[in-house]
Amino acid sequence: MKVVYVFESANSAMLLDRMIIPQLGKGDHGAEVVGMFFLADTVFFFVPENPLGEALTLLASKLGFFIVCCDFCCEQRKIRGRLYPGVQEGCFPDLYRLAAERGAEQVITL
Repeated sequence: MKVVYVFESANSAMLLDRMIIPQLGKGDHGAEVVGMFFLADTVFFFVPENPLGEALTLLASKLGFFIVCCDFCCEQRKIRGRLYPGVQEGCFPDLYRLAAERGAEQVITL
């Protein structure tokens, strides 16, 4: 199953760090992740020097999934244009287009 994750909750860091990133790294996540979209404060994961964002961008590069941070959320937090290389800034239409291009079958919000 091809999935896209949407991260917006305070628990996102823990779920990524303790479950999703290790599973993806070992190849036993159980679903093919084709993309991730980050909202609200989760966009801070992708400010350089944040190890969570670094791990995710490396996995995205290796496994071929997209990472998009909400451009409005980045603007509000004054980090627009300062994210890890390869991380896109965009909005829901970008998410929909990328998910469709990658054949996403399920969207999971955490």
